[in-house]
Amino acid sequence: MQVEITGVDDEIESNVRAMLGLVRFGAREDLSEGAVRRLYRRSGDQVRAALRPYGYYEPRIESELERSDGDWVARFSIAAGEPVEIAEVDVRITGEGRDESRLRALIENNPLRVGRRLRHPEYDQLRSRLQSTAAALGYFQARFERHRLEVDPAARSARVVLHMQTGPRYRFGAIELEQNILEEELLNRILTIREGQYYDADALLNTQYRLTDSLYFSNVLVETRPRDENELEVPVRIETSPAARQRIRTGIGYATDTRLRGILNVDWRRLNKAGHSAGTKLRLAQNLSELSGRYRIPIGDPIKERLLFNTGYAQEELADLESRRASLGASHVTMRGGGWQRRIYTELLHESTRVAAQPAVRDLLVIPGISMEKLVADDILFPRKGFRARGDLRGSPTLLGASDSFLRIELEANRVDSIGEKWRFFSRSSLGIGLVDEFGTLPASQRFFAGGDQSVRGYGFNTLGPRDAEGNVIGGRHLVFGSFEAERLVWGRVALAAFVDAGNALDEFGDGLEVSAGLGVNVHTPVGTVRISLARSVTESRGMRFHLTIRPDL
Repeated sequence: MQVEITGVDDEIESNVRAMLGLVRFGAREDLSEGAVRRLYRRSGDQVRAALRPYGYYEPRIESELERSDGDWVARFSIAAGEPVEIAEVDVRITGEGRDESRLRALIENNPLRVGRRLRHPEYDQLRSRLQSTAAALGYFQARFERHRLEVDPAARSARVVLHMQTGPRYRFGAIELEQNILEEELLNRILTIREGQYYDADALLNTQYRLTDSLYFSNVLVETRPRDENELEVPVRIETSPAARQRIRTGIGYATDTRLRGILNVDWRRLNKAGHSAGTKLRLAQNLSELSGRYRIPIGDPIKERLLFNTGYAQEELADLESRRASLGASHVTMRGGGWQRRIYTELLHESTRVAAQPAVRDLLVIPGISMEKLVADDILFPRKGFRARGDLRGSPTLLGASDSFLRIELEANRVDSIGEKWRFFSRSSLGIGLVDEFGTLPASQRFFAGGDQSVRGYGFNTLGPRDAEGNVIGGRHLVFGSFEAERLVWGRVALAAFVDAGNALDEFGDGLEVSAGLGVNVHTPVGTVRISLARSVTESRGMRFHLTIRPDL
């Protein structure tokens, strides 16, 4: 059985096919000629019924049924006619919830407007949303005193009537939470619901998210108990399972920048009932060895705000410089409006900087600073749309120990976009600005470098930048970097990529940039994207360079 429909758009055609018995039963092998003709005779009424929800009450339908080469073919040519238009919209809310902003917003933003074509689904959707939103706000006795869709096909007009009486609003009743790992004061700062507070389903869900995000619990279940219709209360029970106090993570990997590397992380998620936590990290690689520790104290809103104390020792090769440094720092980390994370910090830094075989230059200084960071992505590991932005401002005057006062600004912006299911496009950019009179007094860790897997590919790790009289790369005052990459999935989670990188570490912004281009294979894994690429400089005569690294897309 073939059914051909013309004269209406795809949405209406889909509804017509859903209503037609010829479509629903047409695939059966045992349909007799009599059964087919009976289904055909009913089809006119079925087509009319399918058009009414879209405001067409007087369509003209021309149809025919014929048999061709042993198959039945039914054709329907539909002229929908003039639609029924909305002449009046009478939507009211009475009761305690008459001024609820979320209910009022549904009414103000609904598509039912005088002069628009009547669409039954829009009426049904508004009625359903009013009912569900009222229940989510605690108006469990809400009901429609009047709900009518009055249609006059002859006049081609319709009247929408929805009168909701919200009834009283319920409150949260007793909140039962059994746990013995956190003190009550901290727990109260995590919970967003209180006994006696007006019921709100979003607040209930947010409480579950916050308890989970605290990392103190491995499992959290927040559920409501039977409502107390006399006291108009909703009791809540929260079941939790404590997370393991300690977590140990180890890893080993390889990248062309770092060569073979290993990492050991030990985290103590809960040191006491005040929710303090700590961690240590040991990282070993060819150009960086680091041991660090941190201590975290939740303050204010524990999910959004904390004090962080950190210490560490690192030995790092930065181009032709060797940096040995010990640090001790404190920072205040908080989530700000718009999804920005702000970090205000102070670091005590003792650093030894050595160039080749020259004597080391030692510094002991205090570096205050502030950083802001924001990440927005539809998927953290494999985003199809998103961006990350970060800014850091730090500096130190001679009063705080610097050999020469300096100010350092670093800005980063990464973005990913997609077209269709297979194409993704990545753009990355960095800008660094250093203000210092005597560059040679600046510790190595406060200078800028470029080149490598995550910078300008086609060049070795940190090999781009100003050089001293002996030809040693010593880093720059400033940094400019930009990259564009196009990626297309070709098989499963394997993609081919083409890219252009440009950038350099500079003494002056007028100095030249190096540009490279290349091709690569990206493999999307549960821990990030493995990037295998070949790149070659465009601005210099160099051979191809192989790069292998794993990093997130943003």
